[in-house]
Amino acid sequence: MTEAVFQAPKRRARVYESYEGPFPVPLCADGAGGPEPLVYRADVVNRHVVVRDPAHIGAVYGKGYFGKGVLSRSKPQHSISERFQRFGDQRLPVISSSKYEQHVNWARELLLAQGLDEDVVDEMLQKCVQPVPEVGVEEEEEEGEGQEGVTCSEDRSASTGPLPPCGLSDGERPKPRRQGDPRYDPLAELHERMDRETVDGTHFSRHDGRVEQEDRRCPLPSAGCQYVLVEEEAERHEQAALETNGHRSGVRLVCRINPFQVIEYLQLSPEEAFFLVYALGCLSIYYNEEPLTIANLWEMFCSAQPNFDTTYAAYHYFRSKGWVPKTGVKYGTDFLLYRKGPPFYHASYSVVVEKVDGSFRGATLRPFTWRSLAALNRITGNVSKELMLCYVISPPDLSAEERRSPECMKRLKVQEIIVSRWVSSRERTEQEEI
Repeated sequence: MTEAVFQAPKRRARVYESYEGPFPVPLCADGAGGPEPLVYRADVVNRHVVVRDPAHIGAVYGKGYFGKGVLSRSKPQHSISERFQRFGDQRLPVISSSKYEQHVNWARELLLAQGLDEDVVDEMLQKCVQPVPEVGVEEEEEEGEGQEGVTCSEDRSASTGPLPPCGLSDGERPKPRRQGDPRYDPLAELHERMDRETVDGTHFSRHDGRVEQEDRRCPLPSAGCQYVLVEEEAERHEQAALETNGHRSGVRLVCRINPFQVIEYLQLSPEEAFFLVYALGCLSIYYNEEPLTIANLWEMFCSAQPNFDTTYAAYHYFRSKGWVPKTGVKYGTDFLLYRKGPPFYHASYSVVVEKVDGSFRGATLRPFTWRSLAALNRITGNVSKELMLCYVISPPDLSAEERRSPECMKRLKVQEIIVSRWVSSRERTEQEEI
């Protein structure tokens, strides 16, 4: 047996984020006058723990990198489109007509599921998807402004796509008006009309491929979320003008209200959720609008995941050592260990968690053969990681009744072993050099 050599973490080539902190709690001494600890909220949806509030999502993921966006690879940054276009004094996402039609169909299905008549639903959606004109700015005599209104605004530096023709040059363009004022903002006036004509208090959203309805009034989102520019086929008499002004051949952009918003949530693993509740005390988890106690959460997670006590003990151990554990299912292990977080370093270790007694015996959670262990070790080495076996040691007198409470964590011990592949030629060369 040779001594394990710990390799330095491999830094990522391009880092676009700044490190905010290891945990989503203020780090200050008692009595130092620091900010009050904020308790974030999560909900149990279909036996999954999700954070819905955007401010809470940013704090929980940004400090400690807990959870994963349900529509993104890791960081919750899903957007309806990667292209944005200037519309008046706002920048709106650009989507295809087929994608917009899909959103309309989702909204229609949800309204029909509520028991509304088809004629009523079609009338509601017909009013909702009407094109939003880009109304010019009215002249204000009381302010003494002598500039005429325009039909569009142009920003060549911020726009990622073709712009509609504009009648004024940059020096003649009037100042943008305050958004939200119905006298100058046609989007605000249209939204007020839609609030009166559509279903009151209904917000359409889609989570994990499942349509749901939340009976709560949501504030008007930003223009980039509520309104979209739809690519539609242009009329023949418009194509020449569009091509002259740099538009894609035969395509025009029409501003419409998005009737069905796809909202991204932050999904927490059971170990992450329980750590935030039990170890940090900065998260409160609700089920059917009722907060769950620590004992309720432990019972819920243990019933859904029989070996939760073992995996959480390993997760708690590595978090307390400064590592950021994430799921290792794509490499056939339980956890991947990151220094600081996935945006800064590649994972250093692939961890397999095992439950043993004091003599390192017991029913293994993942029985290995020499062949399967060698294959897992080879896969781990090919992705520049090291294989680690994490043994959670429980005392022989720990009863099943005690395991039903998180107090059993105080009696568990953790020991890790790094598995390395012995290469005869390399070992022989090193001995000859010595």
